Amino acid sequence: MSTLPLKRGTLRVLLILLLVFICLGMARLQLWRAETRGDRFEKEHAARSATPIELSAQLRDPAALIDRTATARGLWLHQGTLYLDNKIYRSRAGFHVLTPLRLAGSEAVVLVNRGWIVAPRLRSDLPTVPAPGGEVSVSGLTTKFETQTFELKKTTPQGSIWQHVRETDYRQNTGLDPLPVILLQTGDADDGLIRDWETATNPASKHYGYAAMWLMFALMAAGYGIFAWRNR
Repeated sequence: MSTLPLKRGTLRVLLILLLVFICLGMARLQLWRAETRGDRFEKEHAARSATPIELSAQLRDPAALIDRTATARGLWLHQGTLYLDNKIYRSRAGFHVLTPLRLAGSEAVVLVNRGWIVAPRLRSDLPTVPAPGGEVSVSGLTTKFETQTFELKKTTPQGSIWQHVRETDYRQNTGLDPLPVILLQTGDADDGLIRDWETATNPASKHYGYAAMWLMFALMAAGYGIFAWRNR
């Protein structure tokens, strides 16, 4: 019977140590996210001030294309317009409108995210998007296709409304030959689409705050453990 309080005290210490390690692990995770998201933020802002590249069918290296300011000239393939679902802008549900642009002088295309538009009241309806004809020049910022997406099970895109846009799915379902990047269109094209791509602040600061919070929790748990040990 005399060993029961000792066993309870030991178990309490082990649980507190486990809690401290969990809090420290969460703090480390937030520091890692601050580093990775902060680096991406800085890279994107540096790209916006760099000399734009002209997209062409010969440019296929993703490492040299991603996070660059770019221009593309060609014809819109409006029949291939996709609507990326579940995009929220200022608490309103809507779509990102993605239209392939056939690059001048080739059969290759670049998929252009033309911006956000509010969803119609009925889910069965598609939004009305302007469809300008003739050769156009589009400016924007390149980004990669989706690679890792959270899904309970893999979905096959059908129709014009897609949940995700992955390069492999896009090639298989459209038969087009896209560049390995998506162009986020910038500028005012007078088409009613909202192109608010910029992040106002570096997201790293938010994750540093979360890391500090988890470190505080770890200190509080450790302090409680020391107090409980001394008063056992």
